[in-house]
Amino acid sequence: MNFSAISLREELKGQLSSMEQSRRMPHALVITGGSHASREEFVRFLCMWAVCKEADKPCTECSACIKVKSGNHIDVYTAKGTGKTDSISVDEIRNITRDSIVIPNDADRKVYILTDADKRMNQEALNAFLKTLEEPAQNILFLLTAESLKALPQTILSRCTALTLENDVSISAEIYEDAVNILKGIVDTNELELLKATAVLSTRAKALEILPVVRSMLCDALSLSVNAPRAEEDQVCRVLSKKLTKSKLIALMDATSDAISKVNRNVGLTLLSTWLCGEYRRITSCAT
Repeated sequence: MNFSAISLREELKGQLSSMEQSRRMPHALVITGGSHASREEFVRFLCMWAVCKEADKPCTECSACIKVKSGNHIDVYTAKGTGKTDSISVDEIRNITRDSIVIPNDADRKVYILTDADKRMNQEALNAFLKTLEEPAQNILFLLTAESLKALPQTILSRCTALTLENDVSISAEIYEDAVNILKGIVDTNELELLKATAVLSTRAKALEILPVVRSMLCDALSLSVNAPRAEEDQVCRVLSKKLTKSKLIALMDATSDAISKVNRNVGLTLLSTWLCGEYRRITSCAT
């Protein structure tokens, strides 16, 4: 996958490249994190990838990519809103479902964009879309954007793969506190504290909000451990940098990234919490 046209963190690039190389690109992606503008930019990038004719996709310069950038590609459709709230109606979803079974006109696949799905889709529209996700047509890519995964039903999320952009908006106090508690549990000698802290990973949406914050703070702790200058310094990160070696911090970051990948693969959350606690404890207790 050609990332020259967009700035993404390395982990997300690796995730996308892995899906492309294994030819296991999901039929539905939910894009969250970042700003509204960055989500739209990422959607445009994925649309170009889906319809690009070149080997190294997206080239951004072929006729298909140019049509995407101008909003005129025949196989890329953006759900229209209605009324004062600009909501995506159940009739619109049904129209998309009917159209999705028709083979693409020019590209290898059709792309359907549902912007701000967490705000613009009511329960009736979500139920209709769920039926489409349960029996998707071939050569289809649904791209949903959402400011918050919490507003989307688990039935929808379980049939999509979530991709999280770099969070350039403020983190809620609740999510920050949950992440801090997990980090405190990691260095606490009482295993029960870590088990209690990870119990908040009770839904897929919440896990996908909390775990990236945990990983980011572990990264901050690693920076502090090598005396890298930082504009802001979090106390819990300072504690982690003093109590854990660089290799352990890196291993904890890798374990957290693995946990995020497991959530995206719909691993059971009870199993995930147990596995994550075991991994965190193994890493912190090893000799290195």
